[in-house]
Amino acid sequence: MDSTGRPQSRLARPADTAVVLIDVQPRFVDGMHGDAEPVLARLEQLLIICEWFELPALATFEEPVAEKGRLPDRLESKWPAGGTTFNKRSYGLTGEPEIVSALEQIGRRRLVVAGAETDVCVLQSVLGLIGLGYEVFLLEDCVFSSEPHTDPAVTRMRSAGAIPCTYKMLFYELLQTDDPLAWQDQQARATLHGFVAPESLPPLTV
Repeated sequence: MDSTGRPQSRLARPADTAVVLIDVQPRFVDGMHGDAEPVLARLEQLLIICEWFELPALATFEEPVAEKGRLPDRLESKWPAGGTTFNKRSYGLTGEPEIVSALEQIGRRRLVVAGAETDVCVLQSVLGLIGLGYEVFLLEDCVFSSEPHTDPAVTRMRSAGAIPCTYKMLFYELLQTDDPLAWQDQQARATLHGFVAPESLPPLTV
């Protein structure tokens, strides 16, 4: 850590990284522009590796949750033990003091952000988190929207300081080494929960 409390390395490392999943609810998944499967497959793997690398996870659900739902079943079954969830009314999660406090208690200054919608809740949350001094890794293949033209939102987040990333990039940064002695036990456990290599995930549609 430097004098501001930010991680010194620009690489994602398990000890200083947490995952924030924004509004991956059935209402938004059903309205997703394009093929949902490649995105959901990556989100599923993201939750699996939270257990592998012991990454704290926090998920938000936009109100009214009774209408929009919580996590789809395939993601709920992979939700890591110890992960926290919050309902929110503000589009940006930093508009909810309870969520801001929960992130402070997690104590990780590097946040991996995924979810929906790219141009609304993800955008406003990322800008708010950067404003609070967090280093944000934006998983660009794990965000989605009903809007087909989300390039301006992604560009705006990048310009504000969000670090562009993909699920595959994140996985191998966390892994750090191909030494089987270092990872075989963790990989064996993760495989039991449905882990697959990033290269085996379905291709994203353009």
